[in-house]
Amino acid sequence: MPSTRKSIRFQLVIATGTALALAVTVPGVAAHADPVYPSAGQVKAAQAAVGDKAAQISVIEGQLKASNARLEEVQSAAEVATEKYNLARALLEQATAAAKAAGERAAAAQEIADIASNKLGQFAAATYMQGGNLGQLEAFLSSKGPQDVLDRAAGIQLITDIRNQVMQDADASSVVAGVLRRQAAQAMAQQLAAAQTAEDARVAAQAQVDLATAETASIQKQQDAMFAQLATLRNTSVTLERQRQAGLKADAERRAAAAAKARAEAQARADAQARADARARAARDAAQRASAPDPVVSDPTSPGAYSPVPSHGNVSAVLAFARAQIGKPYQWGGAGPNSWDCSGLTQAAWAQAGVSLSHYTGWQWAETSRVPLSALQAGDLVFYGDSGATSHHVGLYVGGGQMIEAPETGKNVRYASIWRSDIVPEAGRP
Repeated sequence: MPSTRKSIRFQLVIATGTALALAVTVPGVAAHADPVYPSAGQVKAAQAAVGDKAAQISVIEGQLKASNARLEEVQSAAEVATEKYNLARALLEQATAAAKAAGERAAAAQEIADIASNKLGQFAAATYMQGGNLGQLEAFLSSKGPQDVLDRAAGIQLITDIRNQVMQDADASSVVAGVLRRQAAQAMAQQLAAAQTAEDARVAAQAQVDLATAETASIQKQQDAMFAQLATLRNTSVTLERQRQAGLKADAERRAAAAAKARAEAQARADAQARADARARAARDAAQRASAPDPVVSDPTSPGAYSPVPSHGNVSAVLAFARAQIGKPYQWGGAGPNSWDCSGLTQAAWAQAGVSLSHYTGWQWAETSRVPLSALQAGDLVFYGDSGATSHHVGLYVGGGQMIEAPETGKNVRYASIWRSDIVPEAGRP
């Protein structure tokens, strides 16, 4: 019995100790367990990380935008260098033709001088063979009486006149030949100078194109790395980021095109208003001068006035030729048939209609009539740059705001929108 009571007491002690231990231990465990929600520190760190990512994304997108602008800059510089070469080459062609013509004129004049000189030599030889004195040419001048004396005098005068004429001809032709020889030498010197200028321009253009090609490859490589960074930061794919950036670039180009078009439309409205004002002034002036005796012709050069300018030649042939070149590669200085640059393409296209244009944008501007962008017709030339005379690019308008162009190194002849930020506000109509 005592044994049983001890056992019971021992079990109670064990149970009580266990209960006390649980009472002490469980609250302590609950007090130190991790919470099931983010702490304030974790929330702050997460916000900082998100802000950090947003800042990185913003920086990278800014770098992409800057690199796209740099691409346009180097490609535009290459176009400018290419057109400078085209100008130098056109000037060389002119100098070569001038030197050839001057040489031919000098050669013809020298031939005439040689003939005159030979005649003079023959006359002098005949005189010498007769004793060296015209008065002793007995074959012509024997005297048999008064009439014969007169005849003799007339013969001497005739021979003297002939001699003088031969000498004058020889002297004149020699002088002319000398002048033309000097002109030919000068033309040859100008041709050599033009050839050197053209070679310098070719080297400069090649260097600029090589620089643009290398920098384009470098920028594209940098952009690939940027796309990968954006994909990581946004938890997307490189392909998706590339598509997104292409879309952003296209949107920017559309906005620039819309702004350019709006400027052209505003200019067209201003021109139309100027023409209307000019017509109103002309009408008022005509009414005031109705009683004047002398008719007054209105000034066709009044501000804002454009006369309708017809296209020359078969525009359908021009457009058909240009369309047939689509897909062929751009090559600076290219004049076909397998590759083109911008002015080479427009030159060849209009040649199909029998219209001669130079292989240089600035001269194509000078060789065409001015047309406002609001009055564009298929076949017109659209120029890009600070002005038409200094333009670095040209395209062939086909209608609907589109043109066919040979764009730049690495790209092919294609259709493209005419609306760009550097479009010249007037077109050219051959």
